[in-house]
Amino acid sequence: MKIIVWDIVAAFFAAALSGMGVGGGGLFVVYLTLARDVGQYDAQRINLIFFIAASGASLIIHFLRRKINFLAFLIFAVMGSVGAIAGSLIAARVSGGALRYIFGAFLITCSIISLFKGSKKAGAHEK
Repeated sequence: MKIIVWDIVAAFFAAALSGMGVGGGGLFVVYLTLARDVGQYDAQRINLIFFIAASGASLIIHFLRRKINFLAFLIFAVMGSVGAIAGSLIAARVSGGALRYIFGAFLITCSIISLFKGSKKAGAHEK
C-alpha cells in the first residue's frame, strides 16, 4: 500500500509539472527507473501512456477555451503518432542500457539548451 501511495504522488507531481511545461514526463521516467526499478523500455512505455492521458486532459481544456488551431492539431497528431510508432520500433531493438544512456543524454542536452536559451517570455519582459 505504501508503494502505491508514492506512485500516485509521483504521478500527480509529474502530471502537474508536465502541465506547467517543465517536462514532468521525463521526471516520471527517472522515478520509474530509479525508485521502482522498472526497465528503461517499460518506463518509457508507461510514460507514453501517461502522457497521452495528460495531453488528452489538456486538449479538452484548450478545446473548451477555443484555443485550438485544428489544422495544426491534425498535423501534429498525425506526425506525433508516426514518430511515436517509429521511436517505439527503434527502442524495441536497442538494449536497455543503451536506451537509458540515450535517454539520459537527451535530458542533459535539453536541460543545457533550456538553461542557456531561457524563455521567450522572460526575454520579452527585459526589453
